[in-house]
Amino acid sequence: MIQDAFSGIYDAYFPKLLRFSQTYLIREEEAEHIVQDVFIYLWEHKEVISSLHNLNAYLFTLVRNRCIDYLRKEMNREDRRGELSEVENKELQLKLYSLEMFDENRLSEADIEELLHQAINKLPDRCREVFIMSRLQNLRYKEIAEKLNISPNTVENQVAIAIRKLKEELKEYFPLFLFII
Repeated sequence: MIQDAFSGIYDAYFPKLLRFSQTYLIREEEAEHIVQDVFIYLWEHKEVISSLHNLNAYLFTLVRNRCIDYLRKEMNREDRRGELSEVENKELQLKLYSLEMFDENRLSEADIEELLHQAINKLPDRCREVFIMSRLQNLRYKEIAEKLNISPNTVENQVAIAIRKLKEELKEYFPLFLFII
């Protein structure tokens, strides 16, 4: 029973947590390693799962803290070697600052859904339709193109436009939406 619950949590959260960590870490393999470590930790402490009030916040906080630790170590290591350019150093500092300011508990899941729904509704009609088919209905670009009688390139462009507009609209809450968009 516990293993089934854990598997369900893993299936639901692994992709979201991975996208979240990939946003802040430079190397994709490090992001994956951190998320895997969080799930190993969760498995080793599985007795806590039933007592958690907000599993989403708990998991994102674990990943956030591990990303912060990783970035701090990376900055110190690269700083000692002197191999970071000024731009790379600033990028790491911004990512670290952003993670430190991130607060998963700021909004409830209902608040997050409502904000996302409002932002999607502000998209131009065709752009919104393509985005919903792509991201919420999980259709492939080719399938969307066939259904809407447009080219796959147009679909790709519309999704890119939608993501750019949503990121701009939701920039204040951006970390919360990384796992959705």
